[in-house]
Amino acid sequence: MKLIASELLKAWTTPRTFLGILLAELAIIGIGTAGTVDSAASDGPLPPLFEHDLISVDSIAVFFAVLLGVLVMTTEYRHGTISQTFLGNPAREWVLGAKAVAAALIGAAFVVPGLAVTLTIAEVWVGDRGLHIGGDELELIARLLLGAGVGALFGLSIGAALGRQLGAFILVLGWFIVVEPAMGGLFPSTRDYLPGHGAIGGILGTGGSDFPSFGEALPVAGAYLLGLAAIAVVVTRRRDIT
Repeated sequence: MKLIASELLKAWTTPRTFLGILLAELAIIGIGTAGTVDSAASDGPLPPLFEHDLISVDSIAVFFAVLLGVLVMTTEYRHGTISQTFLGNPAREWVLGAKAVAAALIGAAFVVPGLAVTLTIAEVWVGDRGLHIGGDELELIARLLLGAGVGALFGLSIGAALGRQLGAFILVLGWFIVVEPAMGGLFPSTRDYLPGHGAIGGILGTGGSDFPSFGEALPVAGAYLLGLAAIAVVVTRRRDIT
């Protein structure tokens, strides 16, 4: 618990590390929300799935949670503070575990500002027509929180394995933007087993029937998390820290 509290304190006392990612997330969510609301408001009565579509805009927060997870691990390597961290806590796997818990919590928390922006814009724009957040929307919010936590763990494991912030960012961006869509297009049978589509996409459930179900996505996500965590632990324990 002390290690986890320490990692959360590090995040709290270095806000500039995460502020840029948060602002970029909020900007994209704001633009997406405006487009969704404008499209729905121009057709008279709000469509039946308006609230669901509205909250689905916040699924972009999961991608930013992956980047946040990278930062949680690689910031210490970049600034050279990782040596003090491991000197104070020689059991490196425990440090990784504490960072994993902190990253998952912060990643899930990143969903909240996005939801606030989305609901505020919608309330100001079409609040007079009535916004109804029911059970389906609350379930989607819970999925977003879980998906963001999982995404942050993906990013943290990749950052721990590489140890270099820029390299980890390039790998994450390249995989989710280029490699995975290309693999899914060339080999459609692999899509349900890819981390973005098969794991995170299934957890979120915002992509319709093209994505695996929640029950099918959880084992895929778990397998990736275990595999990446094992690689991160092995590499971190063997890495020379100067």
